[in-house]
Amino acid sequence: MVRAPLRTSDLTHYCEICSTLVEQIAERCAECDAPRPREGWTSIHASPYAYLGRIIDGRYFVDRFLGSGASGHVYRARSMRVSRLFAIKVVDTRRYGDSEDVQQEMLRSFEREVDALSRISNPHVVNVYEFIHLSDTILGMVMDYLDGQTLEERLRNNEALTIREAVEITRQIANGLHEAHQQGIVHRDIKPENIMIEALPATGLFARVLDFGVAHVAGSGESTYGFRGTPLYASPEQCTESQLPDHRSDIYSLGCVLFHMLTGQAPFPFANALRVMEAHVEAPRPSALATAPGRNIPRSLDNLLQHMLAREPGERPTDFWKVYQDLSAFLDGLPLPHFGESLLAEAETIVEQFLEEPTQLTEPTLGEFVSLAERTSNELAHEHSLITEADALPKWTERSDVDMAQLISVNLPFATAPMPSITAAAIDRGALGVVLADHLMRTHLLGISGQGFAQSFSVPRLVVALEVDLAHAHLYAADIHGDITRYNPSGGSAQTIAKLAGSVLAMELHPNGSHLLAATERGELIKIDLRTGRSHTLWSFSLPISALHQDTRDDLLLAGLWDGTVACLRPQARELVWQVPVARDAVASVGVTADQRYFATDARGELYLGTLESGKAIGSHTIGQELRAVRTRADGSLIGVTLFGDGAQIWRIQL
Repeated sequence: MVRAPLRTSDLTHYCEICSTLVEQIAERCAECDAPRPREGWTSIHASPYAYLGRIIDGRYFVDRFLGSGASGHVYRARSMRVSRLFAIKVVDTRRYGDSEDVQQEMLRSFEREVDALSRISNPHVVNVYEFIHLSDTILGMVMDYLDGQTLEERLRNNEALTIREAVEITRQIANGLHEAHQQGIVHRDIKPENIMIEALPATGLFARVLDFGVAHVAGSGESTYGFRGTPLYASPEQCTESQLPDHRSDIYSLGCVLFHMLTGQAPFPFANALRVMEAHVEAPRPSALATAPGRNIPRSLDNLLQHMLAREPGERPTDFWKVYQDLSAFLDGLPLPHFGESLLAEAETIVEQFLEEPTQLTEPTLGEFVSLAERTSNELAHEHSLITEADALPKWTERSDVDMAQLISVNLPFATAPMPSITAAAIDRGALGVVLADHLMRTHLLGISGQGFAQSFSVPRLVVALEVDLAHAHLYAADIHGDITRYNPSGGSAQTIAKLAGSVLAMELHPNGSHLLAATERGELIKIDLRTGRSHTLWSFSLPISALHQDTRDDLLLAGLWDGTVACLRPQARELVWQVPVARDAVASVGVTADQRYFATDARGELYLGTLESGKAIGSHTIGQELRAVRTRADGSLIGVTLFGDGAQIWRIQL
């Protein structure tokens, strides 16, 4: 008996592993081959993906959620008229502000972007076909669906690229961006995640640039100052308010991507976004040759790369056609232009200053840090408009010093130089111990009431976020590639529990140990079920999430954002309760006091208090240094960590 073809009405459930529609009676997912769960497939009505299973414009049937981009969610859709797959990016202009004027500006910007992209016929730029009005505030962009692997996924999976492959990928992307620039489009978010790699039988690797979601169209009249992009690959002018980024900003960002492909790391691979931005603005340009001497990178290629990474836009190649020609010459074995011996001398400085002695960058003085924060706080003013039309931060009704007592001051144990620098810290939920990670890829556990380190062990990658549950002997470590691994602090096997797209900046374990929340640099809040290994996105913000706290008493979740705002969510109801500007820097830690007030700390050394019900400001306290990983103790006091180059101090704070 031949079974009738599936109708769209048959696909009422989905696979939580790959977010693809499945028939309710299917034994396995046709997309990822996952078996049907014991409790059955999940109904699309319980899905967090609003358009999964829907028909858009009577022509596109949405059958899979692909992920979140810089400006919206991306779905896979099947044409109902021709046998072809498309990708549809759904953008809700309300995420940019409640003002009708702001929403109309975003609608016009979106239309200009689609119009400009539709005129590009370069094979290395994803084709855009049309936009669809899904509602008064929601738009859909229809584009090619590419069945490949992003460069970020390839790098995260440690799939090695030869020097020639890295140059070829860069050359192809330069080709595509040159045509985009000729149409007046500046991408402003070139990064491995936005480059798709396909392996073609005849031509080998084929690269396409994706997601022009934060692009600027020349002549649009947009006031687009304010940070847009990804800190690890952002140009100096994106990190400051000095000038509107033009096509030379994309040249710098593509240089950062080439550096990553050649060396295995971004030019400034620090965990804190503000410190990365400071390095782009202040640090000497890095050398791939000096960073990865074992790769035998030709000096001529290194010089070209440093030319792309010049701090001043006027010192970079004039356009992407020049970059394309130089990379083509390298691949053909022809001599490259001479950019000056001073480049190598300058670049070698970066290796000593920022790799051998990373504390000079990762732990700046308070004055240096405030200087950068003052520059960047203005750049993020546009992001504050997402929450409130008021430009000023709330007035704090109290301001005083806080009663702090140092419990422990400890230096990291190490046997060899260079001196370790701490990359992540966490305090156990029960305030029993503290765990630290350093840039030598070692993790250190100590008891708060004891002396010295109880345990130190090596990890395979640089850790940028930690969570610890000593009661169950579990330690969760997120590395720079987005992989989250569970360790037993006392020894034993390690287990990878999730592979996320993008770096994880904060984690929070549910008190009953059932799930882990992870916050990413992409602004995604992801729930990971530790029993099944499944994960899904609870919420998406337009900025990186730098701190998390889950308060189970009222089913509330607090998220501290990179621009200094704090958001309160009810995750089960998928409801945003409030979102208010609190600090002028990235939120370092967030939580709830014993008397049900929320607190937040920032890099300037301030501790802020507010009402949990509405987010209204109550008061601020001067700490004088950045306080991280703050927890509330049973006696009502707070406990937190401050970091210095090779160690940490544990503090008790009495409010």
